[in-house]
Amino acid sequence: MFELLVTMGLIAVLSAIAIPVLSGSTARNSVWTASETIGTQIRQARLKAISRNRSFRIRFDCPEAWQFRVLEVTGNSTIDNATDRCSLYQTYDSGVYAMPSNVTYGTPPVLTVNSRGVFSSTGSIPASITVTNGSSSRELSVSATGQINFGIY
Repeated sequence: MFELLVTMGLIAVLSAIAIPVLSGSTARNSVWTASETIGTQIRQARLKAISRNRSFRIRFDCPEAWQFRVLEVTGNSTIDNATDRCSLYQTYDSGVYAMPSNVTYGTPPVLTVNSRGVFSSTGSIPASITVTNGSSSRELSVSATGQINFGIY
């Protein structure tokens, strides 16, 4: 009977230690996954721009909060600047990418990549995007040439 009580006590102590650790690792994992998804789609936008000889835009909160899309720049300002542009689908537009639950990315700039693979931004270049979930965060910066650097989280 004593052995059973000792075993139960050890299980309780280990559980008390493991639950916060696992909870923190889940948040870090979701931040890692979301930032890698954003980085991958920025790289894909650059490849599409060069291979299709067209400009593309990466728009966040598109069509809804905590979602983003890669949109073809058609050259037609009526389409490109439409208030419902995120709900429209042009030939080379991407699907909608949603962030995992509880993951946010602040207020990132709209990134545009031209047919030569050069980025511009509504903010400054290098553009900075910080992905956060609770106390875990990871920053990625995008240079004018499309190089993506990830910060330590």
